[in-house]
Amino acid sequence: MKYYAHTKEGADESEWQPLRDHLIATGDLAAELGRNAGVSELVRLAGYLHDIGKYSLAFQARLRGSTKPVDHSTAGAKEIVQLYPDAPPKLLAELISFCIAGHHTGLPDYGSMGDVETDGTLLARREKKPVEDYTAYTSEIERDLLQLHAPRIKINPKNPGFSISFLTRMLFSALVDADWLETERFVQGERRDSGHNASIEALAQEFNRYLRKFQDPQNEINRKRTETMQACLAAGQQRPGFFELTVPTGGGKTLSSMAFALNHALANGLARIIYVIPFTSIIEQNAAVFRRALGRLGEDNVLEHHSNFDWEDMRQPSDDEAIGLAAKLRLAAENWDIPIVVTTNVQFFESLFASKKSRARKLHNIARSVLIFDEVQTLPRDYLRPSMLAVHELVQNYGSSAVFCTATQPSLERFLPEGTQFVPLAPDPQALFNFYRRVRVTYLGTLPDAALLERLNAHRQVLCIVNTRRHAKALFDGLAGEGRFHLSTLMCPKHRKATLGTIYERLRSGKVCRVVSTQVMEAGIDVDFPVGYRAMAGLDSIIQAAGRVNREGRQRSGDVYVFDPETPTIKRTPTFIEQTAAVARGVLRDFGDDPTAINAIEAYFRQLYTLQDERAFDVRGILQYLDKGSRRCDFDFKTAAENYRLIDDNTVAVIIPYDDDAQRLLNELIYTSYPVGTLRKLQMYTVNIYEREFAALQASGVIQTIGGNYHTLAGSAMPDFYHPQTGLVLSETPRGAPIFFD
Repeated sequence: MKYYAHTKEGADESEWQPLRDHLIATGDLAAELGRNAGVSELVRLAGYLHDIGKYSLAFQARLRGSTKPVDHSTAGAKEIVQLYPDAPPKLLAELISFCIAGHHTGLPDYGSMGDVETDGTLLARREKKPVEDYTAYTSEIERDLLQLHAPRIKINPKNPGFSISFLTRMLFSALVDADWLETERFVQGERRDSGHNASIEALAQEFNRYLRKFQDPQNEINRKRTETMQACLAAGQQRPGFFELTVPTGGGKTLSSMAFALNHALANGLARIIYVIPFTSIIEQNAAVFRRALGRLGEDNVLEHHSNFDWEDMRQPSDDEAIGLAAKLRLAAENWDIPIVVTTNVQFFESLFASKKSRARKLHNIARSVLIFDEVQTLPRDYLRPSMLAVHELVQNYGSSAVFCTATQPSLERFLPEGTQFVPLAPDPQALFNFYRRVRVTYLGTLPDAALLERLNAHRQVLCIVNTRRHAKALFDGLAGEGRFHLSTLMCPKHRKATLGTIYERLRSGKVCRVVSTQVMEAGIDVDFPVGYRAMAGLDSIIQAAGRVNREGRQRSGDVYVFDPETPTIKRTPTFIEQTAAVARGVLRDFGDDPTAINAIEAYFRQLYTLQDERAFDVRGILQYLDKGSRRCDFDFKTAAENYRLIDDNTVAVIIPYDDDAQRLLNELIYTSYPVGTLRKLQMYTVNIYEREFAALQASGVIQTIGGNYHTLAGSAMPDFYHPQTGLVLSETPRGAPIFFD
């Protein structure tokens, strides 16, 4: 009997794919994809066995029209542990068993022998679920192909189970990506790949050529930025490891970090650069900087991966070349097979802990990469322990380098194995801070809204950043005259972008420009105000706000005033802001002469982390699911993935019909069967609000629902419920509402 893996629509049996061909091709492709991760031989074995359940007569009947469901994934998961029942290979066989069992539905939890067959755990499926006879596989897959080879990895002695669970996810990633690509190759008749990417060497040469324009800086600030850049270029020759780039805001760390990354990748044979950014609001501008620096190579070799990006906006698909580029970048977004990826904290870290194959398939392409974490102080504190252990695995066992960039370097070493060393890329960071010190920070104490507004209205150009959306709205309403602006996440991204454009123009031309904003204004927004006010928050937030003041050194010194707000709009300050603000007050008191100095920043993070119980850095207990000891592999991958969520899901996205383009897209959404592309474009018109806020809007009758899943503000409600300067109008905001959504 001949056994098949896949059919083709409208094709006769002679054109079906033989099952052995699929298994061998998937195993060999998985080995190729797993090479950078050092797991080639182990994942090759997983590929050879992943679909042996298709050797059952029931599955072959299904290919010929039977409607009886057939589980074809459990067979390989059972077979591998039967082939290798004894230690030490048994542990590796268990890891492969996880991967094969989950190659369609996602990595499962291990479970227990008390589970029943419908529980979906690995043990429930392997031990309790009936499996169709698949033994015919032995007639086509030779036993000598099924050799188990252990990869060379160093086990973290303090968290040994975490190292093993991370290896499992790396195997899973290479397997599912290979299965996906190989199946697609058969169905489409050719293997879809990322296209002809430029080499790291070509990209580094082009980037270095661009940097030559900075060789003769015209002013002192640009001279210092160039010195930092040259130091990063020289440091690129170092061996892979952990690095930190501590540069004050305005010090040129975006270009400097990429200069290091490309030259470091070239020197060490690394595959790609992954630039991780905290907020979607700045991802596009950084990617644009890299594309511009890479000239003719930029468009094809830089991927933005975040929910707001519209592939088709890059270039109108008027020719085959443009259509090919869009297809290439869509594939690259699935598995990050492109030289430079610019993405968010959410995309990057949730992919490291994902159990579903659609998100996990990129993990093997993170191996042997340069990982740049921009504004690293924004990494969510609640997940620092598992997050940093995952980064350590990538550096220790999978050939990557990690670069932590910020003006306010947190003490991340405490979350890494003892002895981990960070190599500084910029020499003498304190001297850099002394040079870039362009503001005086003054603590005003408690400041009622009326007194604050009197101060703001007295300035011709001023920025005020506060902690909540309600406070920002109330202060904006109190600003006088023309040239007043508001920024918060109640404005859709398209609205914020337009407002920022107006702010830039007014600042450059010297016009009146008074801005009240939430934290959305702090990171990566290259504005230059003569004076700023910051509601009391963490020292890192205060320093980020200070980076928007006298940024280009046009004054001898700018002023930043920190105040404790006294306002009826804040009933209770969110706990995290209270904690960070309390520590910041102490630093402002103890380092009053210069609270932005490196020793003040170190004191702030040292005290902040000391105040926290260790559980505060793994609040959802991720490690308990993934680290159960050196000789145990009863991991709970599915539960860990469900709990590792950097953004809580208790929010609802509301689409705003902000302009004609938004309305056109909403009409398209109504009549589109497969709306993925349309929804991607609509992200630029989306505001995320709490469920309680959403319920209030629904009760007002201003929410329309499309297709049962997508909620939009009714066009007729725009005048009353979407303000042209402040965005979505909410009657009530829950206490402790967040100040930014990623």
